[in-house]
Amino acid sequence: MKKLMLFSLISICIASATAQGIGVSKKAQGQFEKKYLSATDVKWTNNVANATVTFALDGVTCKGHYTISGNWDYTEKFIEKASIAEKAADSFSKSKYRDWEQKGVAYVEYPKGESLYRYEVKKGISSNYVYFDKNGALIKTSSTL
Repeated sequence: MKKLMLFSLISICIASATAQGIGVSKKAQGQFEKKYLSATDVKWTNNVANATVTFALDGVTCKGHYTISGNWDYTEKFIEKASIAEKAADSFSKSKYRDWEQKGVAYVEYPKGESLYRYEVKKGISSNYVYFDKNGALIKTSSTL
C-alpha cells in the first residue's frame, strides 16, 4: 500500500511539473492572435527557452517563435520554391550553394519589418541556412544542426 501511495504521489508531482513546463505566456498568445487573426490548426509548444506555435495561414504551414518573456521573435512560412522572389532565386542560382541539395525554403519575417527568403541546403555533412532579401542580396548564412 505504501508503494502504491508513493508511486501515486510521484506521478502527481511529475504531471504537475510537466504541466507547468509546457505553459505558454498569455503575452505570446495575445501577440499571436493579434498578428495572425485567420490562423488555423494552431498548436503551441514550449521548450523552456522559448515558445513555438505551428499553424496554417491561407493554406501555408507556418511556425512562429516567441521568447520566454512572450515577445515575438520571428515567423517561418514554409513556401514552395516557385514562391521565392525572382531576384532572390536568381541570386541563389548563382551562389556557391547552387549545387548543394536543397532541403527546403521558407519566407522568414522578423519584428522590425525585415523579411528574408531562406534556403536550407546540405552538402555532405554540412548543412546551412542561406538568407536572401527580395532584391537578391545575400544577407547571411548560418550552420544548421
